[in-house]
Amino acid sequence: MALALALALALATAGFALPALADEPLSGANIFAGRCAVCHGPEAAGIPGSFPSLHQQIVAFAKTSQGRDYLVMVVTTGLMGEVKVGGVRYRGVMPAQSGLSEAEVAAVLTYLASDRGKDVAAPVLTAADVADSRTRHPDRSAQSTRALRPTLAEP
Repeated sequence: MALALALALALATAGFALPALADEPLSGANIFAGRCAVCHGPEAAGIPGSFPSLHQQIVAFAKTSQGRDYLVMVVTTGLMGEVKVGGVRYRGVMPAQSGLSEAEVAAVLTYLASDRGKDVAAPVLTAADVADSRTRHPDRSAQSTRALRPTLAEP
């Protein structure tokens, strides 16, 4: 009986808390902290040899249409295989962040493209940009996303 009462109370109060969350503006920083920082670190610096930094390459990728498509698809489909970031080779798997809406993908990528809010002139991605990228790349596998990776000059 006590368990049923506690469950009913939890369900009743949960309904009151959800609208407040829905009314909050999307924050790329909050999405990053909740989804990405676990592996890439709170400052997006990564862990050398395990998880790559999200600094220079993300900023560079965000400046081109091809790069933005790649970033959207990495978040959407995940990534498998070897990548080289800052002269370090990484071979692993990034899981798809399939629970994110198009607006949330746009918010977190805009946050990273701005070097975590430091560059106000950085490109802004919108939910429509995310939807367009997904439409252009219907093969939604981590392997096909790997093939979209633009080549950047080594530092």
